[in-house]
Amino acid sequence: MKIKVLNGSTSIGGNFIRIEDGDRTIIFDQGIRFDLMSRYYSGFIAPRGIAELRSIGAIPKPEWYDGVSAIYISHMHLDHLGALSNIPCETKVKLPSMEVYEYMEEKWGTSPTWLSLIPRKYYVELMELQPLQTDENDVIPLPVSHSAFPAYAFIYFGKDENVLYTGDFRIESFLDQSVFRELNRGDDLFTFLEENKDIKIDTLIIEGTNIGLDRIPITPTEATRIIEKLVKNRKQVFATLHSLDVEYAYRLVSIAEEMKMQVAIASVSLAKLLEKIPEIPSKPQAIDEYIDHPAPFPKTSIEDIREKTLILVSYREIVDLIKDLNLTGSLSKDCLAIISEPEPQIEEGSEYTVISNWFSMMGIESYRIRASGHYYQYQLRTILEKVKPRRGIKPIHIEKPEMFLKVLK
Repeated sequence: MKIKVLNGSTSIGGNFIRIEDGDRTIIFDQGIRFDLMSRYYSGFIAPRGIAELRSIGAIPKPEWYDGVSAIYISHMHLDHLGALSNIPCETKVKLPSMEVYEYMEEKWGTSPTWLSLIPRKYYVELMELQPLQTDENDVIPLPVSHSAFPAYAFIYFGKDENVLYTGDFRIESFLDQSVFRELNRGDDLFTFLEENKDIKIDTLIIEGTNIGLDRIPITPTEATRIIEKLVKNRKQVFATLHSLDVEYAYRLVSIAEEMKMQVAIASVSLAKLLEKIPEIPSKPQAIDEYIDHPAPFPKTSIEDIREKTLILVSYREIVDLIKDLNLTGSLSKDCLAIISEPEPQIEEGSEYTVISNWFSMMGIESYRIRASGHYYQYQLRTILEKVKPRRGIKPIHIEKPEMFLKVLK
C-alpha cells in the first residue's frame, strides 16, 4: 500500500490524500488551499479559472486523480470539499450530505465569483455517505464532532493494513452522547473503536490544526458556561455562527430555553441548519426580511423583535441586521454580541475584526468565543491512547509539522 499526502502536510486546509492499494485507488478530501488564495487574490483580484488555480497550487493537480475509484469528503468546508469542477475524470464523490450540497450548489452556480467553480461536472457521480456502513471500497465513515455537520473520519480496511484518516475533529462535543447519536445516526469514532477492539489501526493520518498555537484551549463545555454567564439577564443577544455548525446552534437554542429567551433567526442558511434538528429545544421565529424561503418556523419582522431575544445570524448578515434593527428602533440598549470563531481565520475566511469594528462603532458590547472545531495539543496523548496506531502517524491540516513530530517523541 502507498499512502501519499499530496497536500495539507504543511498548511491548514487543502487536504489531499491518495491511497494506492493493489488495483484500488481512493482519495480522502480534495480541498482548496486558502493560504494560497489569500496570497494571490483579494476583493478586486479574482482567479480566471481552474487552470490558474491549479498553476498556483490552490487546487489539486489533474494527475493526482489518475485511476481513482472514489473520492471521500470528510465534511463540507471548502478546504476539504474543494472545487468539484476540478475533477478531470469520471468517478464517484461521496459526500457527507447531499441535501447540504444541493442547497449550496444552487448558490455557487449563480455566484459571480470563483465559487461558481465549486459545483461538479456532469461526469462526476455524487453519493451520500452512510455512517457506520462499510462500502464497496472497504471504507467506513465514522461520525466525529466538528464545526461542520455532518463530519466524518474514515477507516480504510486495506489488503495488508488499516488506515484511519480523522478529517477535522474535536474530542468533546457541544451535544450529549444521546443527542449526538440521534443527529449523526450512530456513535462517534472513539465509541466505535472502544466497542470494536478487534479493529486495529496501522496508520493514522491525523489533523494537527491547533498544534503549536498559543490560543486558550476552550472546550465546548467551558464555552457553554461562558455564554450562559454573558447571556444571563440580557435583553437582546446576537450570536453569529457558521451555516453548518449544528452542534453550536443546538447549544445556543438550549441556553435560550434555559434563560426563557425567544429565539429568532436572521439567515436562510441558519434556518435550514435548524431544520435538521428533529427535536429542537426551543421553537425559533424566522425574521421575514432575512428569510425568503418557506421555513417550518413562525414568522416575525424586524419591527416586532422583542427584548429578551437571542438572534442567530450569519457572519455575512450580522452588520446589516444591527443596522436594520437600529433604523426601526428595535435595537436594545442592553444588547450583547457573541462572535463564534470555531476555525482559524485563514481557513474560515471570515472578517472577524471588521465585524467587531462595527459593534464598537454602534456601542454594542461584543466578545469572540473560540471553542475550536479541532482538538487541542494537550489532548493528543488521549487520542493516541484510544487509537493505538501500530505502524505510523502522518500529520495533516497543520502549519507546524515539525512541532507535531517533537510532541510525538
